[in-house]
Amino acid sequence: MENNEFILIDDSYCKKSLQGGLVVPEINKEDGFILHQERIELIPSYHSDHTEAFRLYYRSDGLKVVGFIVKPKEMTGKAPLLIYNRGGAENRSLIETRHLSTFFSFLARKGYVVIASQYRGNDGGEGYDRWGGDDINDVLNLVNVARQLPYVDIERKVMLGQSRGGLMTYLAIRKPLDLRAAVIMSGPTDLVDLYHKRDKEMKKILERLVGKPNIDVDEYKLRSPIEWADEINVPLLIIHGRNDKMVPVEQVREFVQNLKVLNKDYKYVEYPNGDHYLRDEWNEVRNEIIEFFNNNLEQSMRLPQER
Repeated sequence: MENNEFILIDDSYCKKSLQGGLVVPEINKEDGFILHQERIELIPSYHSDHTEAFRLYYRSDGLKVVGFIVKPKEMTGKAPLLIYNRGGAENRSLIETRHLSTFFSFLARKGYVVIASQYRGNDGGEGYDRWGGDDINDVLNLVNVARQLPYVDIERKVMLGQSRGGLMTYLAIRKPLDLRAAVIMSGPTDLVDLYHKRDKEMKKILERLVGKPNIDVDEYKLRSPIEWADEINVPLLIIHGRNDKMVPVEQVREFVQNLKVLNKDYKYVEYPNGDHYLRDEWNEVRNEIIEFFNNNLEQSMRLPQER
């Protein structure tokens, strides 16, 4: 591998040997394998003018799942990987071109390659959304997607999740991903509490995708980080709004208190007037995220030299 460079042919990467011949990778169906990739025309904006985006299909548990890549147009060397986990359930709050052209492009312009999943069963993908069940593999397999991209530094990876995506991030942290840092925005930490405090529509969604909390007890515990805070071993930034009507701030405060007792590496930022989407605080939130990721990536690069 050290003696090969990569070139892009028909939107798929192949190795080019030093002798000039192309070494086409063997076609396989393993998790994370990119089945198809096509460029997306972004909406012109201050940030998207400096980025490029791709829609892709990749393999996850044998299913074809939809994902996205947003990267800087101009790159010198490899960039760190930022896995973004969206909110919503099923086809609600899907990642759209407007998101790729704004927030995703903001992150990419800051020097990250952003990769995200629509989760199985959504936007033309196969399978069924499980709101933190086996669909967590769609997130984990994005690392294997990134391994096929020669412009990604796979050793420097971080994760960002919003709302339901925050829960997906908590679940991913339990796995051996070797993340350098993670950020949770407006993410639930107690699914039973969430079920009882949400409206009938959300209750129906949870019952359909997860089950009923009095019957499917283990499924709700699996999706409740407050039950396994001791397993959080990644530097964590938790951002929440005091006026969040969708994910009660009280459950997040209780979770943060558990992290404190366990002496975990975390930072908690609570915005007094913030709602679930942190609209009024958005510029500050974006900068907080980038600063947190940059600081932790820099620290992780220094640690081996200090030992």
